Formats: sequence, structure tokens, C-alpha cells
Amino acid sequence: MTIKTFFAGMAALALLLVNGCSARATPVMEETGVLELPYAVQSLAWHPDGRLLAVGYFMRDVVEVWDVHTKKPVFSVPSTRRPVNLSGQEVLFSPDGKYLVVQDFLDTKDGAPKFPRRYEDPEELTAQQDKDRYILARVWDIEQHKEIAQLKGPGSVVYGGAQDGFCWIAGGANQLAVHRKAIIQVHDMPSARLAFELNASHPFADKPDQRRGYWKMACHPTRPEVALEGAQLFKEAPQFGFPANSGATPIVVADLDRKAIKKVLFSPTPLNGVAYSADGSKLVSFGMSPSRVWDANRDFAALGEIENPPEWLWLNQRGMKVDMLHPPPNIPRGNAGELVFVAETDLMFGLSGDLYLWSLSEKRAIEHLPGFPDIFRISVHQPSLTFGVAEGRRVHFYQLNRSALSTSTK
Repeated sequence: MTIKTFFAGMAALALLLVNGCSARATPVMEETGVLELPYAVQSLAWHPDGRLLAVGYFMRDVVEVWDVHTKKPVFSVPSTRRPVNLSGQEVLFSPDGKYLVVQDFLDTKDGAPKFPRRYEDPEELTAQQDKDRYILARVWDIEQHKEIAQLKGPGSVVYGGAQDGFCWIAGGANQLAVHRKAIIQVHDMPSARLAFELNASHPFADKPDQRRGYWKMACHPTRPEVALEGAQLFKEAPQFGFPANSGATPIVVADLDRKAIKKVLFSPTPLNGVAYSADGSKLVSFGMSPSRVWDANRDFAALGEIENPPEWLWLNQRGMKVDMLHPPPNIPRGNAGELVFVAETDLMFGLSGDLYLWSLSEKRAIEHLPGFPDIFRISVHQPSLTFGVAEGRRVHFYQLNRSALSTSTK
């Protein structure tokens, strides 16, 4: 072999190694930037164009819209928190990007009559009929920065006070579902006119005396349906076949076309929320391990369980380091705090101490990213697969590299 041939071969080998390493080094998800904000973040919402990000702040009566490219605020709107509420405001852009819905809370009657305290109070029924008493949210025109409508509703034991979240109803009717404790209000948008209500306070057909309120709501991505995470079962848990004080949690699925409860499911353990998969074929309940997967197209038959990753704090206290995707047995599992679907996949992205990608078909976490101690909210711009992760006064942006997914699932 000549020296020239030898060096030519070495150069070719080096090129192969570089290309191979580059291919292997392509991360499934990578952090692409950080947005520094003036206050701690409570809520996030992406504009459909992926450039604007609405931010609600912890303990602040204002919502700001930021340009994530220039890292500068574009405009702000007032947003009043209910009394004693420290949690900030929910925000949501319309699917066409023309307006922004911002949570508010204003008692138009300034506290009189007083808010009922119990279902049995004689004032409860009267309070339920006062449909315009509380301003729950305001609708803002994005171009004009002008308020164009208000979402209103009662305040009572069955309705609660402020609204507890909202999401767009699939089906093309331009309607918004507003969660009010045990009631789902549906509003035509952008007029904010109340179209109808669904009362889910008595979800158990065989136990009509059992009332329920709900903590979280998720809208189905392709049909007019919502899933509700109910209040946990404690003293009454044995009536449903669970140990007393177990924190077992009912999940109620409602058909908004029929204006009726469609299915009642149960998680034996406490939950932090429910979420649909990208195509709506699966419903995921998450909180204490394991998370559970249900078939949303086949009467919500159970499809299996996903063990949450190891408890980060437990490992940290013991100075242990383990493979978080393939941990040894008998290590305590953490809580799943929030999950969002990933468009055109069966993946969910979310929080369980650190950040993870979960595969619903493989029933496991497939990607692990170091997290932050103060993550409150995750929001995704689905067209670009850009994720905003709120951590204190920062929003970290992550990009999903779809081409790298095939290697991570092997």
C-alpha cells in the first residue's frame, strides 16, 4: 500500500466517522432559546403563527403578549384575579389568531347578595339563575388591542367562583368550553354568547346522591367532547370499590353534542390531570404512578399503564444516579405533573420531576431532558413542534426533531 493510498483511506474513514457521529448526535429534543420575563409565569398560550406568546403571571393582574423572535413585549391587557387567588390567569388564542381570551374575575354586584356556602342554602338556586353576575373572561382583538366581548356566568356552590380553564371545542362551530367547577359553559365566539350548559354534578347513575366537582378539563382534538378530572374520593371511596382515603379519582367524559355524560372512569390513585392524544384516539390520566391509557374510540377500554420515571427528589437525597429511562426495580416513581400531546405522533411531552417524552404505544418514557425546580406550565406550538416550558421568570423553548424520533424508540 502506498502512503498516498493509506492517507486517502484514513480520510475516508474519518469522514464516515464524522457523518456517523453527527447522525447519532442529533437530539430528539433540544433547547433553542430562553425568554426572560419580569415576573414568575403561571400560564402560557401560543398564537397560531408561532411568533406571539401570551403570558399570565403569578400574583399579577396583567397578561402580556410577547414576540418570541425579538424577545420583546407587544402589548398587555388587564386581568383581575379572584380574591385570595394566587394562581394567575388562563389565556388562550383563537384558532384563527384574531383574538385572545383572557381569564378575569369581576363581581358586577360587588358582593351582594353573598356567595352561597352550601348546596342546601336557599340562595343557591337564585345564584345559579344570575347568569350575568360574574365576568369570567374578556375577549381582546389582537390587531386593535381592544376588548370586544365578555364571558359571563353565575357564581354559586355548583358553579364555583372563577372559571377553572377553557379550551376550544372541535367540530368547526367556533365554540369555547369554559370549566366552572361542576358545570361546563359553552360560548359562541367571538361574541361570547352563552350557547348552552352541561351540569356534571351528578355523574354516577347508580349513586344519584353523590355530587362531584372537577379540577381539570381537556377538550378532544377532533370531536365535541371533554374529559374532566374529578375531585378525589376519600371517605366515600369504599362505595366505589376503593380503600377509604385512597384519593381514587373519577374521570368523567361528556358528549357536548348530546349534552350528556358519556362515560365514567376511575383512577385508583390521585391525578394531576387528563389529556387526549394528538389524534384523539387515546385518553391519558396522569398524576401518581402509574399513568393510565384509555381507548377513546372503543368505549374507553383500558389499554394499559405507564410507570412514571423515578422520583427525582428521592434519588437526589440519596445521591443516586440511575438511567431514568431504564431504572432498576423498586425505586419510587414520581408524579406526572403535566402532559401535552405531540402533533402527528402518539407521543406526550411533559413533566415528572424532569422533562420527558412518553410513547403511548410503547407504554414508556423514551426521552429524558433535565428539568428545572420551578416548572409551572408547558405549552406547545403544534405546527412547528416548539415547546414553551415556564420555569420561574423564564420560558425555555425546545424544538422536537422529528427525524431523530425513530432512533429513540428502538
